[in-house]
Amino acid sequence: MYRVFECITQEHDYWLVAVAAFVCIAGSSLTVLTLRRLIAANGPRKKVQLGMSALITGATIWSTHFIAMLAYDPGVEHGYEPVFTGLSLGIAVAGALAANAFLAFGNGQSNYIFAGAGFGLTVSVMHYTGMSAYQLPGEVIWHLDTLVASVALGVGIGIGSYHRIMKPATRFCWLGGAALMVLAICTMHFTGMSAIEIRLNSTFAVPPQLLSDMVLGMLILSVVTLILFIGFSAFNIETNLEREAVARLEYTVLHDHLTQLPNRLHLKRKLDELSKRLASDATANVAVVSIDLDLFKQVNDVHGHQVGDQVLKEVSLRLKNCFGENEFVARIGGDEFVALKTDVEDTDDAIDFANLTYGAIIPTIHEGNCAINMSASLGIATSMNDGSDMNQLLQKSDLAMFRAKQDPDRNICQYDADMDMKFREKNNLIRDLRHASSNDQFELIYQLQNEVKSREPIGCEVLLRWCHPTKGIISPDEFIPIAEETGLIQDIGLWVLRTACIEAASWSSSLKIAVNVAPQQLSQPTFIEDLLDILMESRLPPERLELEITEASVIHDQALALKVLKKIKGMGVRIAMDDFGTGYSSLAMLQTFPFDKIKIDRSFVQDLHLNHQRAAIFRSTLSLGQAFGIPVLAEGVETEDELSFLNAEGCTLVQGFYFGQPMSSEAIRGITTPIKISRAS
Repeated sequence: MYRVFECITQEHDYWLVAVAAFVCIAGSSLTVLTLRRLIAANGPRKKVQLGMSALITGATIWSTHFIAMLAYDPGVEHGYEPVFTGLSLGIAVAGALAANAFLAFGNGQSNYIFAGAGFGLTVSVMHYTGMSAYQLPGEVIWHLDTLVASVALGVGIGIGSYHRIMKPATRFCWLGGAALMVLAICTMHFTGMSAIEIRLNSTFAVPPQLLSDMVLGMLILSVVTLILFIGFSAFNIETNLEREAVARLEYTVLHDHLTQLPNRLHLKRKLDELSKRLASDATANVAVVSIDLDLFKQVNDVHGHQVGDQVLKEVSLRLKNCFGENEFVARIGGDEFVALKTDVEDTDDAIDFANLTYGAIIPTIHEGNCAINMSASLGIATSMNDGSDMNQLLQKSDLAMFRAKQDPDRNICQYDADMDMKFREKNNLIRDLRHASSNDQFELIYQLQNEVKSREPIGCEVLLRWCHPTKGIISPDEFIPIAEETGLIQDIGLWVLRTACIEAASWSSSLKIAVNVAPQQLSQPTFIEDLLDILMESRLPPERLELEITEASVIHDQALALKVLKKIKGMGVRIAMDDFGTGYSSLAMLQTFPFDKIKIDRSFVQDLHLNHQRAAIFRSTLSLGQAFGIPVLAEGVETEDELSFLNAEGCTLVQGFYFGQPMSSEAIRGITTPIKISRAS
């Protein structure tokens, strides 16, 4: 140990030792950073990184050694043999290549041992090859024990360095790896230098073809400058490219690809950020505005999705351009947007922000030959009135937006506590509705359909009632829209159809049974199969079953609806158009679809003998039915005067309270004598 200290302090130039240390530290740091990239690289990039790391590592080892050799002053004439000097550089690069390849392409968890050991051996072999190039008038005596110690130190510390590179515990472990690499190179070098003893002898002549200290210094300077410059440049370029790639990736992840607005994930981050701000700053206020474009689906249906996309882009651009520094807007899906405004002064400020947003949306959008007038429903929630949790504010603004959507007289609605209560009630109703069928809470009742002249029953319409365990009887007008909104109508409708068919099959009479079918049922791919299964299970003759559908069932996808209705008609099941006159009634629809009956809505039948407009509408419908050969049934008949008027006009079928209230299963069975039938399993 004393010999090593003596070698450094008494036989070396301090300034050149400092230069060697600087080169070693800079090169080792760059080597470690490059090796970290090498481990993470894939494909051809990995091979490029391997070659670059080998050059930097080899140049660092070689330059440190020979700068330190220049610092060594034996006090006599000396020089460096060119072949062994150049060979030592080749050994440094080749050894580094092999060591780093273990790190990059090895399959085991202990690759760092082979890589670090290879690095330490490379430093040792390069050092002693370089020492062989050292020529002076005398004899060099080697101390084997110190030589072995130098190699062992280089290998051991090298393994530690590569362990920190391959298995970092923290993001700063690369500094430890670089420090150990510097220690491995310097310890091996100075221990190796202390392993030699020079015995001067004037009989040993120094060959003339040697590299002088000045020439070697210039060579080292050239190698170090070139390789480290290339290494630093490549590292900086790759770092910038990686930073740009990460920035592009982050932008892609956080922005909607169509409109380039922030997306739902970006909004979530913004909400989390604002929640922290509201929690820490009592004076901060935020307004949340939920936005939904009205009737946007019609734009896609009428003009196509390409025009719809352009409309979304234009609306997004308008919103982006009209918002200021403290305002934020995101597209969270489809035609839904969310706008945020920070530093809101009061409720009026939030309402002004919503009006500004609405005003940016409604101007006519010109796309090609199309002039599209958009509207929107907006809901407002503020931290001043509705709490400081941003996620809850978003939910509350959504509730306000839905309220605005349901109210035709306003486009902007502000949240209030009553909405929250109704929202919870609706959620509770949805929860109970999911289990109503399995808990036997549904009941079917039957309203007679009669012939006008004979006043005899010819059939009955099935009506559904929900007997809630705590709320009592719930009207279909209350729960059917919720069932359609949530998709529960498909299972409920199937239960109604099966139960009604089994009930009707048990009657001895040939009364027909009319069952309402929701639009979602008709569009189900398995509806025809389900209908066949029910008819086979109940053994109800198909001609006794009549399916009532509304115009909404066929208006959205007329081609699919026509295909399904023709299959139903082919099975022998009758089809009635329900609530005629309340939707998109047209001559083309009556001409195209195979309807067996038209049911005119009760709103046109009530007091039609006193109301000339209703009477005119009814006569027109009756004429249409006669023209197409389709009988017309009048719903909602309640008085003798209404029935007499219908009879005088030639209407043959009626339905209403005039013939009694809807009846239970037991009551409807009392009209006829029930018979025993065997049901298919």
